[in-house]
Amino acid sequence: MKKPQSCAALARINPDRRSRFSHIIAAAPLACTLAFAVAASPAQAATCTVNVGSNLQTIDGFGFASVFASVLTSAQADTFFGTGNGQLGFSLLRVYINENSSFSTDASNASLAHARGAKVLGTAWSPPPSMKSNNSSVGGVLNTSQYAAYASYLANAATQIGLDYVSPANEPDITVSYQSCTWTPANLQTWAANNAPAVGKPIVMPESYHFNDAYSDPILNNSTSASHVTYVGGHIYGGGNTLHSNAISHGKHVWMTEHYNNGQTLSNAITDAKEVSDCMNNQMSAYIWWRAYHDTLATDDLIQGSTPLKNGYAIGQFAKYIRPGKVRCSATYNPSTSVYVTAYHNNGLVIVAVNTGGSSVSQSFTLQNVSGVSSFLVNRTSSSENMASVSTATVSSNTFTYSLPAQSVTTFHQF
Repeated sequence: MKKPQSCAALARINPDRRSRFSHIIAAAPLACTLAFAVAASPAQAATCTVNVGSNLQTIDGFGFASVFASVLTSAQADTFFGTGNGQLGFSLLRVYINENSSFSTDASNASLAHARGAKVLGTAWSPPPSMKSNNSSVGGVLNTSQYAAYASYLANAATQIGLDYVSPANEPDITVSYQSCTWTPANLQTWAANNAPAVGKPIVMPESYHFNDAYSDPILNNSTSASHVTYVGGHIYGGGNTLHSNAISHGKHVWMTEHYNNGQTLSNAITDAKEVSDCMNNQMSAYIWWRAYHDTLATDDLIQGSTPLKNGYAIGQFAKYIRPGKVRCSATYNPSTSVYVTAYHNNGLVIVAVNTGGSSVSQSFTLQNVSGVSSFLVNRTSSSENMASVSTATVSSNTFTYSLPAQSVTTFHQF
């Protein structure tokens, strides 16, 4: 950083400290230098208040998709779902319900996930072509005469693959050149009301391309269809990372079931972490990244081989420590310009702070409605760290202060 030419210049850069340094401005050059040194220290942020007594959503997990991918290796599965050193701790996997009953790859991946304690969501891109208006896996609509048969197909797929949750439609609101099916909101509501229970698994829908509530509201606003849908899911391409209040008011968990950002640089990783944080702040109970691995490195990958990439570590800062069953509690979300904080409790308190800015921030925290917290273990991803264990945060009288490096994700946790 270039040194200001005068103490007056320093005072202009730091107007909130003008009165503190007014006697220095006219003093000797050494005093000016000392004043500048103070200004260069980590920025002070407003206190982040974490209120453990104010409960928000229960967390169902963090995950990724293996859709259209090869079978995971055991080493890759360990990296994704394990909670040891160098592992990311994902607790959800999204797989493909093939329209031609080709389930073997997805069944293998589901088995690997289950063996490591994760649960599996299966999403259908298209019903079997024979059930559709155009007899094709691309486009067309599901014939109304086949609604019941389609529910039976999904029930069989759930058994064959080993699914914990089933979604009948991927992105029903866009037209594409690959496996797909067009559904109107009314179609989805009718199928949910009349046929969803036959699947025999908790239903996730409607998985709109940009989480358009017009696709979920008809389901939620009908008592029968609403009772047949457990999770309201959607994607956030081009929008949708917002509070979906109608779903929440109907007692539904909201899941972000697909999105990705290109790249594995630190900047990309911080963008990803801020996105996860925003989803949590918008009371989503699950965050599922798109396809996280390829045979050769792709821009949406979270690992290379079986080694996490920087963006994988950034998302792992949430996934590994915020386990299913954690309950998000209120926290000052944006205590300084570049810092975003969410907090979770139930069997141990977890706080995740994302610093998107180019400078370190000295962030203070105050804990409310909790006792017995004397310290936190701390793990961090930054320019030089990958979920690294760093110095413990000591809590005194339910407060602590910690320096958040520029472009970093810091997780404070008790276990």
